[in-house]
Amino acid sequence: MRPVKAALIVVSGVLGTVLLSEALHWRASKRFLGKGHVPGRCAVVVLGFPARRDGRLHPIQKWRTDMAKRAFASLGAERIVFSGGPSRGRPSEAETMAAYAMQLGVPATSVRTETKAKSTWQNIELSLPMVEGFDRLAIVSDPLHAARGRRFVRAQRPDLAAHLVSAGEYRLFERWWLKVPTAVYETYVAQHRRLRPGARYR
Repeated sequence: MRPVKAALIVVSGVLGTVLLSEALHWRASKRFLGKGHVPGRCAVVVLGFPARRDGRLHPIQKWRTDMAKRAFASLGAERIVFSGGPSRGRPSEAETMAAYAMQLGVPATSVRTETKAKSTWQNIELSLPMVEGFDRLAIVSDPLHAARGRRFVRAQRPDLAAHLVSAGEYRLFERWWLKVPTAVYETYVAQHRRLRPGARYR
């Protein structure tokens, strides 16, 4: 095979993968939202991700926190909850991300941390009591993961389904190099959920 032809095949494969990932994330960003405009006070829940082994911010943590800061401002939110426990002796996911959010300018008075959750299911379960009384609820993560979080809100608290609003997390080609692996993982989770309906994944 000629080098030019081989290079074109590789480029086409990469481009196709990126575009498919974008499509999956875009579609997920529209799922499990309440219908119509919801007025009133807003809270944001940010789903965690482990820090690096040395405790530094992981690129996915940075991405999720950047999206959270953006959502907090655009939605006029009054509270932002970072959720995620410690792993392998590292600082908790919530504390690492909350510290970065405050560096970005999110007011410390609006920040809460939930530091016990070990899964996405627990992120939702343990964070919901911290946002009781708010009229709107936005779940922040990469779009496919955020959709899973909203689905868990509906499963745990059907009464909150109508309160779920978009965090505006999807932006075309934003962090596309992170969207591809997260799309692969969420596809893996979805397939295993069909095979093992009772299983729960991060």
